[in-house]
Amino acid sequence: MKTLYNSIKILSLLLGFSTLLFITSCGGGDDGDTAPDDANAYLNENISLPAGSFTVSADQVTETNDVVVQSSGSGSTMQVVGGQQVNVSIPFTAANSNVTHAGMRFGDSGDIIMIPIPAANGNSSGTLDFTFGIPADICENLNDICHDIRCYEFAVTSDGSGGQFQVSRANINQLASACGGCDEPQCVALLGENCGAAGGDGSPRFNLTWDNTSVDLDFYVTDPAGETLGYGQGSTSTSGGEWDYDCTGDDCTAENITWADGGPSGTYTYYINYFGGTGTANWQIRVFDGGRVVGSQSGSLSTGQSTTYSYTR
Repeated sequence: MKTLYNSIKILSLLLGFSTLLFITSCGGGDDGDTAPDDANAYLNENISLPAGSFTVSADQVTETNDVVVQSSGSGSTMQVVGGQQVNVSIPFTAANSNVTHAGMRFGDSGDIIMIPIPAANGNSSGTLDFTFGIPADICENLNDICHDIRCYEFAVTSDGSGGQFQVSRANINQLASACGGCDEPQCVALLGENCGAAGGDGSPRFNLTWDNTSVDLDFYVTDPAGETLGYGQGSTSTSGGEWDYDCTGDDCTAENITWADGGPSGTYTYYINYFGGTGTANWQIRVFDGGRVVGSQSGSLSTGQSTTYSYTR
């Protein structure tokens, strides 16, 4: 009987310890931390916003059909990484000509972030342009997969009654965090094989995509030795780099520069040039190393050249 009693006592202790581990691993407790798989909630609380931005609760907002926003993206999922600056453009028309803010929220419920846009005030149509920053530590606070993120974007007016706002119906852009590798099943489901990047893999690998088939963009990467790959510069370098994917057709909107066998250590610099075409192109650059996205930039370009960026490995 004593042996049986001791066995039951040990089993009870093990079950209690297992329950504690389960509660801890699932975010139990009252410390107020964001659940590790809730990327939308984490971004709402931690993104970097323009000066003067503030948050309003749902009971301060009503939806109006007097203000309309149009989609400004390609409809594809945009990949984001820690530390990235994301450029947002929201075209709008307003019957009452009093749009004052851009609104945004990650996820389909909760508070809305208000970003003041002084240039929009008094205009019956225009574009709300602003930039927000992805937290540098986002992947330290989320599970190691790609997370499905929905960015709801609004044009906002004030109805003049003490902190009440009217918002347009939302334009929804789909994002995915790059906390998992490109072959991780959730990443493949959200972004496609090889994270949806054209061209060959490598370490490092620089990939450009854009959304306007009427525009031709050229991509350039300079390696640590100072050799540049890209249109008019060269398709291979002595360090092993190759410009292996160049868009020249009407339906092609990607370029790729890669070091298939591994590139040298040091700093790589890269930028885009608007070669020709009609209109504005929304673009995204992703930098891969070891099968993971280690850097990302996005923006729009109508003429000229983009900012020069760098990656050090």
